[in-house]
Amino acid sequence: MKLEKLSNMVLYCTIGIGVVCFLLFFLVDYNNMDFDGVHVSPALTDLVLILMYLLVAVTAGATLWSLIRGSVVNSGNMGPNPTGIPSGKITLCTWGFVIIVLIIGVVLGLGEPDFTTVSGKTTSGSMVTVVDMWLIAIYALAVAAIAAVVVSMSGWLTKSATPAE
Repeated sequence: MKLEKLSNMVLYCTIGIGVVCFLLFFLVDYNNMDFDGVHVSPALTDLVLILMYLLVAVTAGATLWSLIRGSVVNSGNMGPNPTGIPSGKITLCTWGFVIIVLIIGVVLGLGEPDFTTVSGKTTSGSMVTVVDMWLIAIYALAVAAIAAVVVSMSGWLTKSATPAE
């Protein structure tokens, strides 16, 4: 099976599993009231949390595998890039953007007060800042990823990088 076909199949399966889990989350006993009778505690919250942990673990594993495989495949290959796409510059820009977004997230979240839930559990302000930092980073990186997909689908980078004959 070709790698691209396998990749597409994994992508579609992942999207399907995510859609099914979120549909179950919203449709199965969603209005389950919490102990105080005011707050909603959906019955399948653990399903969504497990899905998110699993997706983060798979993403981390795939990233490490891709980094290792890329360094092994490209070791000693110092020739010109056949596609003309400046992948090294794109990688540096991506890492730089991630670091900048994390710094912005920390700065925007500084001074957060402690957070106390209805059940009385308190989370420190510094942990609230960390959560805010990651949420801001996720939103900014999602917007950047959508923009990158649009640019990639347009073929603009490939056309501009291909030398004229």
